[in-house]
Amino acid sequence: MNTTEKEPPIVRRPGANRPRRVFIEPAMLLVMIGVGLTAPITIQYVNHRVRQKYNLTSETSKSNCLNDSDDANDSSLQDQVQQEVTAWSLAYGACGAFPMLISTTIFATISDTIGRKIPLLISNFGVIAHCLTVITVAYLSLPLTYLVIGNFVWNCFGGYQLFFSVSLAIVADTAKKRQRTMKFIKLHTLIMCGSGLVQVGVGYLVDATGFIPPYCLAAGLFMIVVPYIIFIIPETVTTKQSICFGLTKFFYSVKILFTSNKSRRRIKIILLFLCHFLVFTTVMYFMPVVYLKVLSKPFCWNSVLIGYYSASQPIFAGIGLLCGGYILKQCLGDYGMIIVGLLSGILLMIGVGIATTTEEMFIVAGIGALRNIPFAVLMALLSKTVDDKEQGTLFAFVGALEGLGLFLGPITLGSLYKVTVETYPATVFITMTGILLISVCLVCVLKYLELRHGSFYTRLDSSDNTIQAEDDGNENARADDSMDHQ
Repeated sequence: MNTTEKEPPIVRRPGANRPRRVFIEPAMLLVMIGVGLTAPITIQYVNHRVRQKYNLTSETSKSNCLNDSDDANDSSLQDQVQQEVTAWSLAYGACGAFPMLISTTIFATISDTIGRKIPLLISNFGVIAHCLTVITVAYLSLPLTYLVIGNFVWNCFGGYQLFFSVSLAIVADTAKKRQRTMKFIKLHTLIMCGSGLVQVGVGYLVDATGFIPPYCLAAGLFMIVVPYIIFIIPETVTTKQSICFGLTKFFYSVKILFTSNKSRRRIKIILLFLCHFLVFTTVMYFMPVVYLKVLSKPFCWNSVLIGYYSASQPIFAGIGLLCGGYILKQCLGDYGMIIVGLLSGILLMIGVGIATTTEEMFIVAGIGALRNIPFAVLMALLSKTVDDKEQGTLFAFVGALEGLGLFLGPITLGSLYKVTVETYPATVFITMTGILLISVCLVCVLKYLELRHGSFYTRLDSSDNTIQAEDDGNENARADDSMDHQ
Protein backbone atom coordinates (compact mmCIF):
# COMPACT_ATOMS: atom_id res chain seq x y z
CA MET A 1 0.00 0.00 0.00
CA ASN A 2 1.40 3.43 -0.96
CA THR A 3 1.18 5.44 2.22
CA THR A 4 2.86 8.46 0.67
CA GLU A 5 -0.46 9.37 -0.99
CA LYS A 6 -2.22 9.72 2.35
CA GLU A 7 -2.65 13.17 3.88
CA PRO A 8 -1.19 13.40 7.39
CA PRO A 9 -3.74 14.38 10.08
CA ILE A 10 -2.08 17.74 10.61
CA VAL A 11 -3.67 20.93 9.36
CA ARG A 12 -1.37 22.94 7.16
CA ARG A 13 -1.18 26.63 7.85
CA PRO A 14 -1.42 28.53 4.55
CA GLY A 15 1.91 30.07 3.68
CA ALA A 16 3.80 28.23 6.44
CA ASN A 17 6.04 26.39 3.98
CA ARG A 18 7.73 29.59 2.80
CA PRO A 19 9.10 32.70 4.53
CA ARG A 20 6.30 35.08 5.34
CA ARG A 21 6.26 38.21 3.23
CA VAL A 22 4.71 41.46 4.37
CA PHE A 23 1.42 42.11 2.58
CA ILE A 24 -1.34 43.17 5.03
CA GLU A 25 0.74 45.82 6.82
CA PRO A 26 0.68 48.48 4.04
CA ALA A 27 -3.11 48.32 3.88
CA MET A 28 -3.34 48.52 7.66
CA LEU A 29 -0.97 51.51 7.65
CA LEU A 30 -3.10 53.43 5.13
CA VAL A 31 -6.28 52.65 7.05
CA MET A 32 -4.78 53.83 10.34
CA ILE A 33 -3.48 57.02 8.70
CA GLY A 34 -7.04 57.67 7.57
CA VAL A 35 -8.37 56.97 11.05
CA GLY A 36 -5.69 59.25 12.49
CA LEU A 37 -6.81 62.03 10.15
CA THR A 38 -10.46 61.84 11.19
CA ALA A 39 -10.73 60.50 14.76
CA PRO A 40 -9.32 63.50 16.68
CA ILE A 41 -11.23 66.14 14.71
CA THR A 42 -14.70 64.58 14.99
CA ILE A 43 -15.17 65.80 18.57
CA GLN A 44 -13.54 69.10 17.61
CA TYR A 45 -16.11 69.53 14.84
CA VAL A 46 -18.95 68.78 17.25
CA ASN A 47 -17.46 71.29 19.69
CA HIS A 48 -17.21 73.84 16.86
CA ARG A 49 -20.88 73.38 15.90
CA VAL A 50 -22.11 73.61 19.50
CA ARG A 51 -20.11 76.78 20.11
CA GLN A 52 -21.56 78.27 16.93
CA LYS A 53 -24.99 77.53 18.34
CA TYR A 54 -24.17 79.69 21.38
CA ASN A 55 -22.38 82.35 19.26
CA LEU A 56 -18.99 81.41 20.72
CA THR A 57 -17.02 81.71 17.49
CA SER A 58 -13.57 82.07 19.12
CA GLU A 59 -13.25 78.34 19.69
CA THR A 60 -9.64 78.19 18.66
CA SER A 61 -8.56 81.09 20.85
CA LYS A 62 -7.15 79.95 24.14
CA SER A 63 -6.72 83.48 25.53
CA ASN A 64 -10.41 84.32 25.21
CA CYS A 65 -11.33 81.13 27.01
CA LEU A 66 -9.05 81.92 29.95
CA ASN A 67 -9.63 85.65 30.18
CA ASP A 68 -13.38 85.22 30.44
CA SER A 69 -13.15 82.49 33.05
CA ASP A 70 -13.73 84.95 35.90
CA ASP A 71 -17.13 85.98 34.51
CA ALA A 72 -19.83 83.92 36.24
CA ASN A 73 -22.22 84.06 33.29
CA ASP A 74 -19.50 83.08 30.82
CA SER A 75 -18.37 80.26 33.09
CA SER A 76 -21.92 78.91 33.21
CA LEU A 77 -22.15 79.10 29.41
CA GLN A 78 -18.83 77.28 29.03
CA ASP A 79 -20.10 74.48 31.32
CA GLN A 80 -23.31 74.25 29.30
CA VAL A 81 -21.33 73.94 26.07
CA GLN A 82 -19.11 71.29 27.65
CA GLN A 83 -22.08 69.22 28.77
CA GLU A 84 -23.75 69.41 25.33
CA VAL A 85 -20.55 68.41 23.56
CA THR A 86 -20.18 65.50 25.98
CA ALA A 87 -23.76 64.41 25.27
CA TRP A 88 -23.19 64.45 21.49
CA SER A 89 -19.92 62.57 21.93
CA LEU A 90 -21.72 59.94 24.00
CA ALA A 91 -24.49 59.54 21.41
CA TYR A 92 -21.97 59.36 18.55
CA GLY A 93 -19.87 56.66 20.21
CA ALA A 94 -22.70 54.54 21.60
CA CYS A 95 -24.79 54.61 18.40
CA GLY A 96 -21.90 53.31 16.35
CA ALA A 97 -20.56 50.70 18.75
CA PHE A 98 -23.68 48.53 18.98
CA PRO A 99 -23.98 47.65 15.26
CA MET A 100 -20.21 47.14 15.18
CA LEU A 101 -20.64 44.51 17.89
CA ILE A 102 -22.95 42.44 15.69
CA SER A 103 -21.50 43.01 12.24
CA THR A 104 -17.88 42.41 13.28
CA THR A 105 -18.81 39.13 14.96
CA ILE A 106 -20.64 37.81 11.89
CA PHE A 107 -18.30 38.98 9.12
CA ALA A 108 -15.07 38.06 10.89
CA THR A 109 -16.38 34.62 11.85
CA ILE A 110 -17.53 33.69 8.35
CA SER A 111 -14.17 34.85 6.99
CA ASP A 112 -12.98 31.34 7.94
CA THR A 113 -15.21 30.00 5.13
CA ILE A 114 -15.73 32.80 2.58
CA GLY A 115 -12.17 34.13 2.78
CA ARG A 116 -10.53 37.18 4.33
CA LYS A 117 -10.82 39.60 1.41
CA ILE A 118 -14.60 40.08 1.39
CA PRO A 119 -14.81 41.31 5.02
CA LEU A 120 -11.85 43.63 4.39
CA LEU A 121 -13.65 45.16 1.42
CA ILE A 122 -16.94 45.47 3.33
CA SER A 123 -15.21 47.36 6.13
CA ASN A 124 -13.40 49.63 3.68
CA PHE A 125 -16.53 50.54 1.74
CA GLY A 126 -18.25 51.39 5.02
CA VAL A 127 -15.54 53.82 6.13
CA ILE A 128 -15.55 55.51 2.70
CA ALA A 129 -19.31 56.05 3.03
CA HIS A 130 -18.77 57.47 6.52
CA CYS A 131 -16.22 60.01 5.28
CA LEU A 132 -18.56 61.13 2.52
CA THR A 133 -21.35 61.53 5.09
CA VAL A 134 -19.24 63.76 7.32
CA ILE A 135 -18.14 65.83 4.31
CA THR A 136 -21.79 66.35 3.35
CA VAL A 137 -22.82 67.30 6.89
CA ALA A 138 -19.95 69.79 7.22
CA TYR A 139 -20.41 71.32 3.76
CA LEU A 140 -24.18 71.79 4.06
CA SER A 141 -24.15 72.47 7.84
CA LEU A 142 -26.71 69.74 8.39
CA PRO A 143 -27.87 68.91 11.93
CA LEU A 144 -25.47 66.83 14.02
CA THR A 145 -28.09 64.08 14.09
CA TYR A 146 -27.00 63.13 10.56
CA LEU A 147 -23.47 62.69 11.87
CA VAL A 148 -24.73 60.15 14.40
CA ILE A 149 -26.77 58.34 11.73
CA GLY A 150 -23.74 58.20 9.44
CA ASN A 151 -21.66 56.64 12.21
CA PHE A 152 -24.39 54.05 12.78
CA VAL A 153 -24.45 53.07 9.10
CA TRP A 154 -20.65 52.88 8.93
CA ASN A 155 -20.50 50.48 11.87
CA CYS A 156 -23.17 48.30 10.29
CA PHE A 157 -20.36 47.49 7.85
CA GLY A 158 -18.13 46.49 10.77
CA GLY A 159 -16.31 49.78 11.34
CA TYR A 160 -12.54 49.79 11.52
CA GLN A 161 -12.72 46.93 14.05
CA LEU A 162 -13.72 44.47 11.33
CA PHE A 163 -10.71 45.47 9.23
CA PHE A 164 -8.45 45.12 12.26
CA SER A 165 -9.91 41.76 13.35
CA VAL A 166 -9.57 40.20 9.90
CA SER A 167 -6.03 41.59 9.58
CA LEU A 168 -5.12 39.85 12.84
CA ALA A 169 -6.62 36.63 11.50
CA ILE A 170 -4.41 36.94 8.40
CA VAL A 171 -1.33 37.37 10.60
CA ALA A 172 -2.39 34.31 12.62
CA ASP A 173 -2.85 32.35 9.37
CA THR A 174 0.73 32.98 8.31
CA ALA A 175 2.71 33.11 11.58
CA LYS A 176 3.77 30.21 13.79
CA LYS A 177 2.50 30.13 17.36
CA ARG A 178 5.83 30.91 18.96
CA GLN A 179 6.22 33.97 16.69
CA ARG A 180 2.80 35.50 17.20
CA THR A 181 3.53 37.63 20.26
CA MET A 182 6.19 39.68 18.45
CA LYS A 183 4.14 39.67 15.22
CA PHE A 184 1.19 41.23 17.01
CA ILE A 185 3.46 43.68 18.81
CA LYS A 186 4.93 44.83 15.48
CA LEU A 187 1.46 45.15 13.93
CA HIS A 188 0.20 47.22 16.86
CA THR A 189 3.32 49.38 16.65
CA LEU A 190 2.59 50.05 12.99
CA ILE A 191 -0.95 51.01 13.90
CA MET A 192 0.17 53.39 16.65
CA CYS A 193 2.80 55.12 14.54
CA GLY A 194 0.57 55.30 11.46
CA SER A 195 -2.25 57.00 13.32
CA GLY A 196 0.11 59.17 15.36
CA LEU A 197 2.50 60.67 12.84
CA VAL A 198 -0.26 62.09 10.66
CA GLN A 199 -1.93 63.85 13.58
CA VAL A 200 0.95 66.31 13.88
CA GLY A 201 -0.26 68.10 10.77
CA VAL A 202 -4.00 67.62 11.28
CA GLY A 203 -4.27 70.63 13.58
CA TYR A 204 -2.57 72.90 11.06
CA LEU A 205 -4.73 71.48 8.27
CA VAL A 206 -7.93 72.17 10.21
CA ASP A 207 -6.81 75.70 11.10
CA ALA A 208 -5.88 76.46 7.49
CA THR A 209 -8.65 74.74 5.54
CA GLY A 210 -11.41 73.71 7.95
CA PHE A 211 -12.78 70.27 8.78
CA ILE A 212 -13.67 69.03 5.27
CA PRO A 213 -10.18 68.51 3.68
CA PRO A 214 -8.96 65.97 6.30
CA TYR A 215 -12.00 63.80 5.58
CA CYS A 216 -11.45 64.16 1.81
CA LEU A 217 -7.84 63.05 2.22
CA ALA A 218 -8.89 60.11 4.42
CA ALA A 219 -11.52 59.02 1.87
CA GLY A 220 -8.83 59.06 -0.83
CA LEU A 221 -6.56 56.82 1.26
CA PHE A 222 -9.37 54.34 1.89
CA MET A 223 -10.10 54.22 -1.84
CA ILE A 224 -6.46 53.35 -2.53
CA VAL A 225 -6.78 50.38 -0.14
CA VAL A 226 -9.59 48.83 -2.24
CA PRO A 227 -7.45 47.79 -5.27
CA TYR A 228 -4.63 46.81 -2.91
CA ILE A 229 -6.95 44.32 -1.21
CA ILE A 230 -8.30 42.97 -4.49
CA PHE A 231 -5.08 42.58 -6.47
CA ILE A 232 -2.16 42.40 -4.03
CA ILE A 233 -3.24 40.79 -0.73
CA PRO A 234 -3.25 37.00 -1.22
CA GLU A 235 -6.10 34.92 0.14
CA THR A 236 -5.01 32.88 3.18
CA VAL A 237 -8.18 30.75 3.35
CA THR A 238 -7.55 28.00 0.82
CA THR A 239 -10.94 26.22 1.03
CA LYS A 240 -13.73 28.73 0.55
CA GLN A 241 -17.48 28.16 0.78
CA SER A 242 -20.56 30.21 -0.04
CA ILE A 243 -21.80 33.02 2.18
CA CYS A 244 -24.89 30.97 3.07
CA PHE A 245 -22.70 28.11 4.22
CA GLY A 246 -20.59 30.57 6.21
CA LEU A 247 -23.64 31.96 7.98
CA THR A 248 -24.80 28.42 8.76
CA LYS A 249 -21.42 27.53 10.18
CA PHE A 250 -21.30 30.76 12.20
CA PHE A 251 -23.39 29.43 15.09
CA TYR A 252 -21.54 26.10 15.12
CA SER A 253 -18.16 27.86 15.26
CA VAL A 254 -19.30 30.05 18.14
CA LYS A 255 -20.55 27.02 20.03
CA ILE A 256 -17.30 25.08 19.58
CA LEU A 257 -15.18 28.04 20.66
CA PHE A 258 -16.76 28.10 24.10
CA THR A 259 -17.87 24.49 24.64
CA SER A 260 -14.61 22.80 23.70
CA ASN A 261 -12.47 22.32 26.80
CA LYS A 262 -9.48 20.43 25.48
CA SER A 263 -6.34 21.14 27.46
CA ARG A 264 -8.56 23.07 29.94
CA ARG A 265 -8.72 25.98 27.55
CA ARG A 266 -12.28 27.16 28.36
CA ILE A 267 -11.57 29.03 31.59
CA LYS A 268 -8.40 30.45 30.07
CA ILE A 269 -10.26 31.80 27.03
CA ILE A 270 -13.00 33.32 29.18
CA LEU A 271 -10.55 35.09 31.49
CA LEU A 272 -8.46 36.33 28.56
CA PHE A 273 -11.58 37.68 26.85
CA LEU A 274 -12.70 39.42 30.05
CA CYS A 275 -9.28 40.94 30.63
CA HIS A 276 -9.06 42.18 27.04
CA PHE A 277 -12.54 43.68 27.26
CA LEU A 278 -11.74 45.64 30.44
CA VAL A 279 -8.40 46.91 29.15
CA PHE A 280 -9.75 47.85 25.72
CA THR A 281 -12.80 49.68 27.09
CA THR A 282 -10.62 51.72 29.43
CA VAL A 283 -7.71 52.56 27.15
CA MET A 284 -9.77 53.21 24.01
CA TYR A 285 -12.16 55.64 25.72
CA PHE A 286 -9.25 57.41 27.39
CA MET A 287 -8.55 59.74 24.45
CA PRO A 288 -12.17 60.89 23.91
CA VAL A 289 -12.34 61.85 27.59
CA VAL A 290 -9.00 63.64 27.28
CA TYR A 291 -10.30 65.61 24.28
CA LEU A 292 -13.29 66.73 26.34
CA LYS A 293 -11.00 67.72 29.19
CA VAL A 294 -8.52 69.77 27.18
CA LEU A 295 -11.24 71.61 25.24
CA SER A 296 -12.53 73.08 28.50
CA LYS A 297 -10.95 75.10 31.32
CA PRO A 298 -8.18 75.39 32.43
CA PHE A 299 -6.63 74.11 29.16
CA CYS A 300 -8.85 75.38 26.30
CA TRP A 301 -6.52 73.89 23.68
CA ASN A 302 -6.76 74.85 20.01
CA SER A 303 -6.70 72.45 17.05
CA VAL A 304 -2.92 72.66 16.64
CA LEU A 305 -2.18 71.77 20.25
CA ILE A 306 -4.72 68.94 20.17
CA GLY A 307 -3.00 67.66 17.02
CA TYR A 308 0.39 67.59 18.74
CA TYR A 309 -1.04 65.78 21.76
CA SER A 310 -3.00 63.35 19.60
CA ALA A 311 0.23 62.56 17.78
CA SER A 312 2.33 62.20 20.93
CA GLN A 313 0.05 59.55 22.43
CA PRO A 314 0.27 56.88 19.68
CA ILE A 315 3.92 57.72 18.90
CA PHE A 316 4.95 57.21 22.53
CA ALA A 317 2.74 54.11 22.67
CA GLY A 318 4.23 52.72 19.43
CA ILE A 319 7.81 53.24 20.59
CA GLY A 320 7.01 51.76 23.99
CA LEU A 321 5.22 48.84 22.38
CA LEU A 322 8.08 47.91 20.06
CA CYS A 323 11.10 48.68 22.26
CA GLY A 324 9.46 47.81 25.55
CA GLY A 325 7.88 44.68 24.11
CA TYR A 326 11.21 43.44 22.74
CA ILE A 327 13.10 44.14 25.98
CA LEU A 328 10.41 42.73 28.26
CA LYS A 329 10.16 39.61 26.08
CA GLN A 330 13.79 38.82 26.92
CA CYS A 331 13.28 38.85 30.69
CA LEU A 332 9.56 38.30 31.33
CA GLY A 333 6.89 35.90 30.22
CA ASP A 334 3.63 36.88 28.54
CA TYR A 335 1.81 37.52 31.81
CA GLY A 336 4.65 39.62 33.18
CA MET A 337 4.57 41.78 30.05
CA ILE A 338 0.82 42.30 30.47
CA ILE A 339 1.20 43.40 34.10
CA VAL A 340 3.96 45.89 33.26
CA GLY A 341 1.77 47.37 30.51
CA LEU A 342 -1.22 47.64 32.85
CA LEU A 343 0.88 49.40 35.49
CA SER A 344 2.00 51.89 32.85
CA GLY A 345 -1.64 52.52 31.96
CA ILE A 346 -2.53 53.00 35.63
CA LEU A 347 0.17 55.64 36.03
CA LEU A 348 -1.11 57.35 32.86
CA MET A 349 -4.69 57.53 34.18
CA ILE A 350 -3.57 58.92 37.52
CA GLY A 351 -1.25 61.46 35.89
CA VAL A 352 -3.87 62.80 33.48
CA GLY A 353 -6.46 62.93 36.24
CA ILE A 354 -4.35 65.25 38.41
CA ALA A 355 -2.70 67.26 35.59
CA THR A 356 -3.58 70.96 35.49
CA THR A 357 -1.10 72.34 32.95
CA THR A 358 -0.23 71.62 29.32
CA GLU A 359 3.31 70.60 30.26
CA GLU A 360 2.03 67.98 32.71
CA MET A 361 -0.29 66.50 30.07
CA PHE A 362 2.62 65.92 27.69
CA ILE A 363 4.87 64.51 30.44
CA VAL A 364 2.37 61.84 31.50
CA ALA A 365 1.98 60.80 27.84
CA GLY A 366 5.50 59.38 28.06
CA ILE A 367 4.73 57.63 31.34
CA GLY A 368 1.99 55.60 29.65
CA ALA A 369 4.15 54.50 26.73
CA LEU A 370 3.81 50.79 27.62
CA ARG A 371 0.02 50.77 28.03
CA ASN A 372 -0.67 49.06 24.68
CA ILE A 373 1.54 46.04 25.34
CA PRO A 374 -1.39 44.11 26.93
CA PHE A 375 -3.38 44.32 23.67
CA ALA A 376 -0.76 42.57 21.58
CA VAL A 377 0.16 39.97 24.20
CA LEU A 378 -3.46 39.12 25.05
CA MET A 379 -4.25 38.58 21.37
CA ALA A 380 -1.18 36.40 20.98
CA LEU A 381 -2.22 34.31 24.00
CA LEU A 382 -5.73 33.90 22.61
CA SER A 383 -4.42 32.99 19.17
CA LYS A 384 -2.12 30.33 20.62
CA THR A 385 -4.93 28.86 22.71
CA VAL A 386 -7.23 27.86 19.82
CA ASP A 387 -6.72 25.80 16.67
CA ASP A 388 -5.72 27.33 13.34
CA LYS A 389 -9.19 26.74 11.88
CA GLU A 390 -10.73 28.82 14.71
CA GLN A 391 -8.68 31.98 14.16
CA GLY A 392 -11.46 33.82 12.32
CA THR A 393 -14.02 32.98 14.98
CA LEU A 394 -11.61 33.96 17.73
CA PHE A 395 -10.80 37.37 16.31
CA ALA A 396 -14.46 37.88 15.48
CA PHE A 397 -15.15 37.69 19.20
CA VAL A 398 -12.19 39.93 19.92
CA GLY A 399 -13.74 42.47 17.56
CA ALA A 400 -17.17 41.92 19.12
CA LEU A 401 -15.80 42.54 22.60
CA GLU A 402 -14.06 45.66 21.37
CA GLY A 403 -17.32 46.80 19.79
CA LEU A 404 -19.08 46.16 23.10
CA GLY A 405 -16.38 48.16 24.84
CA LEU A 406 -16.85 51.04 22.41
CA PHE A 407 -20.59 50.83 23.12
CA LEU A 408 -20.39 50.68 26.91
CA GLY A 409 -17.45 53.08 27.25
CA PRO A 410 -19.39 56.21 26.25
CA ILE A 411 -22.45 55.09 28.19
CA THR A 412 -20.61 54.40 31.45
CA LEU A 413 -17.41 56.42 31.47
CA GLY A 414 -18.85 59.18 29.27
CA SER A 415 -21.91 59.53 31.48
CA LEU A 416 -19.71 59.54 34.57
CA TYR A 417 -17.61 62.36 33.15
CA LYS A 418 -20.73 64.32 32.20
CA VAL A 419 -22.10 64.04 35.74
CA THR A 420 -18.83 64.88 37.51
CA VAL A 421 -17.33 67.45 35.10
CA GLU A 422 -18.53 70.39 37.22
CA THR A 423 -17.61 68.87 40.58
CA TYR A 424 -14.54 66.62 40.26
CA PRO A 425 -13.51 65.84 36.64
CA ALA A 426 -10.80 63.40 37.80
CA THR A 427 -13.48 60.92 38.93
CA VAL A 428 -13.59 59.19 35.55
CA PHE A 429 -9.79 58.71 35.53
CA ILE A 430 -9.90 57.23 39.03
CA THR A 431 -12.56 54.81 37.81
CA MET A 432 -10.37 53.83 34.85
CA THR A 433 -7.51 53.16 37.25
CA GLY A 434 -9.74 50.80 39.24
CA ILE A 435 -10.73 48.90 36.09
CA LEU A 436 -7.08 48.37 35.15
CA LEU A 437 -6.35 47.13 38.69
CA ILE A 438 -9.10 44.53 38.23
CA SER A 439 -7.37 43.46 35.01
CA VAL A 440 -4.11 43.02 36.92
CA CYS A 441 -5.92 40.68 39.31
CA LEU A 442 -7.31 38.63 36.39
CA VAL A 443 -3.82 38.23 34.93
CA CYS A 444 -2.57 37.01 38.32
CA VAL A 445 -5.38 34.43 38.37
CA LEU A 446 -4.37 33.24 34.89
CA LYS A 447 -0.76 32.88 35.98
CA TYR A 448 -1.83 30.94 39.07
CA LEU A 449 -3.91 28.54 36.95
CA GLU A 450 -0.95 27.97 34.65
CA LEU A 451 1.36 27.22 37.56
CA ARG A 452 -1.21 24.93 39.12
CA HIS A 453 -2.05 22.90 36.01
CA GLY A 454 1.33 23.09 34.30
CA SER A 455 2.33 25.00 31.21
CA PHE A 456 -0.63 25.09 28.85
CA TYR A 457 1.57 25.78 25.86
CA THR A 458 3.77 22.70 26.06
CA ARG A 459 1.37 20.77 23.85
CA LEU A 460 0.81 23.73 21.55
CA ASP A 461 4.51 24.33 21.00
CA SER A 462 5.13 20.69 20.21
CA SER A 463 2.24 20.76 17.76
CA ASP A 464 3.70 23.85 16.12
CA ASN A 465 7.07 22.13 15.80
CA THR A 466 5.34 19.18 14.14
CA ILE A 467 3.77 21.49 11.59
CA GLN A 468 7.12 23.12 10.92
CA ALA A 469 8.76 19.74 10.45
CA GLU A 470 6.12 18.84 7.94
CA ASP A 471 6.56 22.09 6.07
CA ASP A 472 10.31 21.52 5.84
CA GLY A 473 9.68 18.46 3.67
CA ASN A 474 9.58 15.54 6.12
CA GLU A 475 6.45 13.94 4.68
CA ASN A 476 8.49 11.24 2.92
CA ALA A 477 10.30 10.34 6.11
CA ARG A 478 6.92 10.01 7.84
CA ALA A 479 5.68 7.75 5.08
CA ASP A 480 8.80 5.56 5.15
CA ASP A 481 8.46 5.15 8.89
CA SER A 482 4.85 4.09 8.44
CA MET A 483 5.86 1.46 5.87
CA ASP A 484 8.50 0.08 8.22
CA HIS A 485 5.82 -0.52 10.85
CA GLN A 486 3.74 -2.37 8.31
